Amino acid sequence: MFLFEYQAKTLMREQGIPVLEGIVATSEQRALDAARELGEGPWVIKAQIHAGGRAEGHVGDSEDLRGIEFSNTVLGVGQTAARMLGKNLVTPQTTRQGETINAVYIEPEIRSELQVFLAILIDGERGEPVCLASVKGGSQVERDIFDDPNNLVRVPLGAANQIALSVGHEVASQLGLPSSSIGAFAELVQQLHGLFVARDLSLIEINPLAIRSNGSLVALDARVTVDDNALYRQPAMGALASRGDQSGAEERAAKNGFNFIRLDGNVGTLSSGAGLAMATLDAITHLGGRPANFLDVPPVLEVSRVKEAFLLVLSDPGIKSLIVNVFGAGIMRCDTIADGLLLAHLEQPVRIPLVMRLAGTNAPLALSRLERSGLDIQFAPNLASGAQMVINAADSPPTPRQTDSIAGRLTQWFTWTKEGHRP
Repeated sequence: MFLFEYQAKTLMREQGIPVLEGIVATSEQRALDAARELGEGPWVIKAQIHAGGRAEGHVGDSEDLRGIEFSNTVLGVGQTAARMLGKNLVTPQTTRQGETINAVYIEPEIRSELQVFLAILIDGERGEPVCLASVKGGSQVERDIFDDPNNLVRVPLGAANQIALSVGHEVASQLGLPSSSIGAFAELVQQLHGLFVARDLSLIEINPLAIRSNGSLVALDARVTVDDNALYRQPAMGALASRGDQSGAEERAAKNGFNFIRLDGNVGTLSSGAGLAMATLDAITHLGGRPANFLDVPPVLEVSRVKEAFLLVLSDPGIKSLIVNVFGAGIMRCDTIADGLLLAHLEQPVRIPLVMRLAGTNAPLALSRLERSGLDIQFAPNLASGAQMVINAADSPPTPRQTDSIAGRLTQWFTWTKEGHRP
């Protein structure tokens, strides 16, 4: 679960981490009042969305309006807020549609010569927190680290609930920070780690962290991601979830217990298991295709949930073809996937080419049902060939096929199942 910047800074402030005083505004008038309450300018006006790259993005059709703007006048703060609110912000980290700006965050503008990137996240290989830092902080940090990986300092933090101040001293030493700031920096790393553990976070990031000439620190921007699997024991964090910024599709997926992320491509995907879903996306991308979504259906017995997953992915008008990549094992059966597709087709006729790669439990039964369905389906023996098939299908219009009523066919094989035989 992602938090907005102002929410992340509230958590940090409660932990004693130095952040600026800021005010959230959801209207032009509130933005004007916020600027006056914060005192003399200049001020910074920040669009509140969950994605990063706001300074490099653009708001709506205004190429001159970024997700982070500055103003020397109260009137300018209000005008900028009015231009942002209700518009979509497109950044390098969003889809082409961007994310809707429902609020802006207004703070005093602070300048510093030294700006640092600092983050704690889970090391996927070790399964433990790791601290990442760079003196190349700011909006270009990813590019700078990509150009020169030596700019990134990486220090494992271990699995303990607490870390010593010496860990922060080590990070500061590797960064080459001024001696006047090392003590405060070490304490900051310790505070971030404490918040990371206490709140079951998967990411906490400050970028940039301003280091002033007197050695004092202030977090100019903040990002926090909460581990969704830990929300059951973090009710206060769950209460921070924003449904207004979450797409209807993602809400629908969460309600039905599967994971969905909208992407920018035209090739729909549906898989069972996150690993298989990622492999499917990788295969499509490797062959030059553009995935339209990530959709992971966990092992389920309920056909109704599989049906909802198909309806969800098929609701995207930009999808030109769909690949289903499922390995049946345990309680996940391939015929459950087939039945879910056929039931979805009853509610929303499938008019795009389908590629099915089914293996494992009840795969032959599922294939036989789908072969008789009349749907435009190609069956793939493996993922590589399936990925190529679905990419090719996305570039070609579906071929009309004369078939019997799908409802009639469903009645037939439900009857076969009930009677225990086939005609």
